[in-house]
Amino acid sequence: MPAYNEGAVVESAVAAVRASAERAGWRLRIIVVDDGSTDPQSVAVLDEIGRADDVELVRQPNKGRYAARSNGLSRVETDHVLLLDARVRIEPESLGRIRKAIETRGVEVWNFDVLPAVTTPDAAFWTGITKVWWRDYFRDRREVAFGAEDFDRYPKGTGAFFAPTRLLLSASRDFSSHFADAALASDDTRLLREVAARAPIHLSPEVMCHHTAKTGMRQWARQCLYRGTTFVDGYLGDRGRARGLLAGAVVVGVAGLALTVRRPRTVAGLCATGCVAAGGVTRWSGGTQREAASVGVLSPAFGVLFGAGILRGLRMAATPREH
Repeated sequence: MPAYNEGAVVESAVAAVRASAERAGWRLRIIVVDDGSTDPQSVAVLDEIGRADDVELVRQPNKGRYAARSNGLSRVETDHVLLLDARVRIEPESLGRIRKAIETRGVEVWNFDVLPAVTTPDAAFWTGITKVWWRDYFRDRREVAFGAEDFDRYPKGTGAFFAPTRLLLSASRDFSSHFADAALASDDTRLLREVAARAPIHLSPEVMCHHTAKTGMRQWARQCLYRGTTFVDGYLGDRGRARGLLAGAVVVGVAGLALTVRRPRTVAGLCATGCVAAGGVTRWSGGTQREAASVGVLSPAFGVLFGAGILRGLRMAATPREH
């Protein structure tokens, strides 16, 4: 469990995984990696958590979530491991259901179905856009299994992911980021794509968790930029294409800016139409009314910030690495 200035939510995450493991009849060892927290409350909370017998608290300089997760994974001694974010609370029955699936069906790789713990407009935007992106699942929540061929059709992430330790270690060895700065590496898509190439990933509404998103528009804007950057690392197949894509993106951006200056009313009309369409697609994809409204209203700002993140990611991918 990586943690960086997460405050008291870490306590809830640890308590929830303890309760679920107890119901499953599994002995638990929790590895919490403090990724250089500077907030006094967060440091104090981690100090307290680290005193428990079933917790190993590891501290490192701030290197980003991927480095923190890799540090923790390297210390795992059990046959199976649960990757968990500090803001995620798993449901009490989830680990028991996974254990039953392992023992009766031999199904060992699980991505948790994530439900929102907060419903503010900025948080509702992320759950809404997630349902649009992976509508094949969210329009009809049911147990599915997917591999490398249909990997992009289903939601997945390392925020709550269960697998054999040997499988994750093997995938981690073959994982490499397009970025020299590991702090911005995509530890979700590229790593789990390696996992899916080795074993099917299972997803079910019976294996659930709740995510407590950070709220506030400043934090939302940072997330847009960050996700645009990691999107490049997660989905850019050939790093050699980065320069060409970056040049094309810059041209499109300049053309869009010029059109905005010359035809502001036209651009405003297109934005309004796009907002309505985005909200409609969100509802069609299984989103709630609140999620549809949030996606519709925030889509223009998201487009600008996410696009800026993509430009940053392409620039980083195009920059030659030092050897």
